[in-house]
Amino acid sequence: MRRQLPAYLQRRVGVQILALLAVLTAMMQLLELLDVTSEILDRGQGVSALMYYAVLRLPAELGLALPLAVLLGTMTALNAMARTLEITAMRASGVSLMRMLGYLLPVFVVIAGVQISLQQLVLPPVEIELKRWWSASTPPDDKEPTRLWAHTSAGLVAIDTFSPDGRQLQGVRLYERENGLLSSRLRADSARWDGRAWQLTNVTELRLDAGKIHTLRENAREWQTNLHPDEVLRLGVTRPYLSSIMLNDVIVGARVGSQPLSYYQTALYRSYAAPFGVFIMLLLAMPAAATRTRDSGGGGAMMMALALGLAFLLGDGIMASLGSSGQLSPLVTAVAAPALFISIALLRLRACERP
Repeated sequence: MRRQLPAYLQRRVGVQILALLAVLTAMMQLLELLDVTSEILDRGQGVSALMYYAVLRLPAELGLALPLAVLLGTMTALNAMARTLEITAMRASGVSLMRMLGYLLPVFVVIAGVQISLQQLVLPPVEIELKRWWSASTPPDDKEPTRLWAHTSAGLVAIDTFSPDGRQLQGVRLYERENGLLSSRLRADSARWDGRAWQLTNVTELRLDAGKIHTLRENAREWQTNLHPDEVLRLGVTRPYLSSIMLNDVIVGARVGSQPLSYYQTALYRSYAAPFGVFIMLLLAMPAAATRTRDSGGGGAMMMALALGLAFLLGDGIMASLGSSGQLSPLVTAVAAPALFISIALLRLRACERP
C-alpha cells in the first residue's frame, strides 16, 4: 500500500493541475480572441486565420496560466482528499506533509521541465512568427511608422520602417562612436538582406576626422553587422521572449538589443529562477492538506494559499520592473521574491506539521 501511495497522490494532483491549466488557458484564449476577432475578420481573413492566431498565442498563454494552475490544482486536490479523510488516513499511518511533498516532487519536476521548454525553445521562435504574420496581414493604411533603435556591433542604428519579414529596411541611420564621441553618421535610403549581409543603397556618410567633416556618397555598400531579420522583428516588441542563450549573447554584445543592459541582465537571472516558481506554488498549496474534518472545508487554508500565491506573482513582477529599470541589482530582484516566499511557505508547512 505504501508503494502505491506516491503514484496515487501524483495522479490526483497531476490530473487536477492539467484540468485547471486547460480551463485557465481556454479562458485567456477566449478573452483574447474576443478582442482581436473583429480586427482579423476586417482584414478579409477567415476563421483559419483566427485559428492560426490562437495557435501562435497558445504557448504564451500556457506559460502565464501554468503557475496559477499549479497553485489551484494542488490545493484543490489536497483539500478534496482532506475532506474525504484520505489525508487523515495517510498522516495516521505516519506519512507527514513533508513526505507528501517529496511524493509530489516528480510531478513538479515534469511541470518545471515543460515551463523551461516553453521559455527557452518554443516562445522565442513562435513570437517572431506571430510578429511576421501579423505585420504581413496588416493593411498598409493601418501601419503606424515608428522609428526603431538598436545597439549593434556596428554602432547605434535607427530604422524608419521594415518589411513584414524583416528583410527590407527603409530609412537606415548608423551612428558610430570612438572614445565615447560620435565619429561618423551613415544614412541609407534602404537596406536589403541577402542572406549574409545587408546591401545598402544611396549611402551618405559624414565622418569626423581631425576636426573636419568629410562627406562620402555611394550608390551601394555592403553592411556587415549582427543585426539579422529576426532581430529586426524583435525590435518592435516591447518585452520580447528570449532564451537564456540569447540573453547572454545580448549582454556580451554578440546579439542586437534595444533595451537597457539592466533589462537583459534581469531577464537572464529570472530565466534561471523561473522553475522555482512552480515549486513555490507547490509549497504554498501544501497546507490545504491540513484540513482536519469534513465540515471545515479548508476554506481558510485555501484562501491563504491563493492570497500568498498572488502576492508572490505581484511581488516578483514588481522586483522584475525594479531590476529592468536599473534601480536594483538584477541578481537581487531575481532571487528576492522566491527566497522570501519559500521561507514563508516552509514556516507554514512546519506549523501544519505540529499536532
